Amino acid sequence: MESLKNKRIKLAKYTVLMLSCCALVLVDSGCKKALDSKVYSQISPSNFYKTESDINAAVIVIYSPFSSNWDQTDLGNNQQSASLYNADIKTYLLKSIMTTDEASTDWDQNLTNYTWGPATYQGLNNSVYPYISYVAKATDVIDNISKVTAVSDQIKKRYTAETKVLRAWLMYVLYDFYGPVNATTDPTKLASLTIAPRPTAEAYSAQMISDLTSAIPDLPAKYNADNANWGRMSQGVAQMLLLKIYMMNKQWDKAEATAKTIMGMGYSLMSNYADVFNVKQNNELIYATPTNSASPNYWVQEVLPGDFTASPLLTRGPGWAGYYMPWAFYNKYEAADTRKSTIIASYTNTSGKTINQSTGLRGAIPLKYTGVLGDGPGYSFDVVVFRYAEVLLSLAEAINEQRGPADAYQYVNMVRKRAGVSNFSEMSTADFRAALLDESGRELYCEGSRRQTLVRQGVLISNAKARGKTAAQDFMTLFPIPSNVMIQGNGILKQNPGYSQ
Repeated sequence: MESLKNKRIKLAKYTVLMLSCCALVLVDSGCKKALDSKVYSQISPSNFYKTESDINAAVIVIYSPFSSNWDQTDLGNNQQSASLYNADIKTYLLKSIMTTDEASTDWDQNLTNYTWGPATYQGLNNSVYPYISYVAKATDVIDNISKVTAVSDQIKKRYTAETKVLRAWLMYVLYDFYGPVNATTDPTKLASLTIAPRPTAEAYSAQMISDLTSAIPDLPAKYNADNANWGRMSQGVAQMLLLKIYMMNKQWDKAEATAKTIMGMGYSLMSNYADVFNVKQNNELIYATPTNSASPNYWVQEVLPGDFTASPLLTRGPGWAGYYMPWAFYNKYEAADTRKSTIIASYTNTSGKTINQSTGLRGAIPLKYTGVLGDGPGYSFDVVVFRYAEVLLSLAEAINEQRGPADAYQYVNMVRKRAGVSNFSEMSTADFRAALLDESGRELYCEGSRRQTLVRQGVLISNAKARGKTAAQDFMTLFPIPSNVMIQGNGILKQNPGYSQ
């Protein structure tokens, strides 16, 4: 298969060219755009899907939401949405981070203060829900691959499996934020004008799980040692998504079994925490979004203060002062914790002054990616999304929820040993749950999983209230379906509980 990195470098230009020359057009009907209730595809086996290259080009489009680009434009409906794992405040990654205690920002007060509503995130700021259209696109690609006759079944199975994992991942992102949505997974419904109601959580989860489990046999185990295909979907990614779905649904026995399956796939912890984020394709990574000159990693630029010049970790020009780690969260780290070596607590500013908590620094700087060279603003560090440490922590949680912590200590202590801190031992189930909540926060800070963990443990809202977010209410574990979607839903779609239509 052609290198995914090379494909992504030219993705924007290539996609436009492919759309105009090969008519890869997925057009929604007028007022139904946000719902993706009608999709016309001019691609068919007779006019485009002829070769493996054709199939690859179509599948690459489904990868585009997972890039680190600032945004993507859906050429079917001209909807512009920030890429899911870009460092901008509008994205799935940042909305997952900024609704928790691990980080904060002044750039979106509705988000940090829990004052959002159905009309809050419209236009470009509505950069998660619109990816429901890519679920339909994936469905269309899967259907068209099945009709190709000039490509071997083995090749067709591999690309179909990739697309199924991408579809399940998109559905998971939507499920995480909104609960089950009326995404189109039946190819016979792609051209329908009928607005479908939202499915049950059980039916929606079953679809994601079916996609993932059916895809696994036709995928390579992982691509960590394969530079040309790094970034493609693998068995590791599929298993990680299964684990996250089972954890979200509190299916602890299935989560435990899946985590143990991943443990048998050859992943391992890096000996040095900082290297997880600096060493490409290292063996702790299950998935990281590949970057390139056209689509770099902007995280460092986003978190550095506007008067930054130097710290023990790096010397470079000022950043954009977007995000910071509240001191209350920073203080959860023990003094000897080596993970603090990726967080800046003191720096020298452009006036030569030392800036820290005592001199007015609003919070620690969650640098995460160390070893920075040059002033940026973008860097070549791949954006870390899934890694083995999260598997170990999830396994410990799943075991504790079923039968207490006795068999769970070993897994969390692997993570703590790497951090240079003492083992957990002799805790009750409740105490271990609370300790593990803090430990997962320290280990996985600003990687996008904190919100899911807080929701799963039933403390997202109480945690927000404890930080003074008085507007936070119990129903806000889900975001509202955007108001423009509800209007187009014509009474068939039901809003998430607690929100007005």
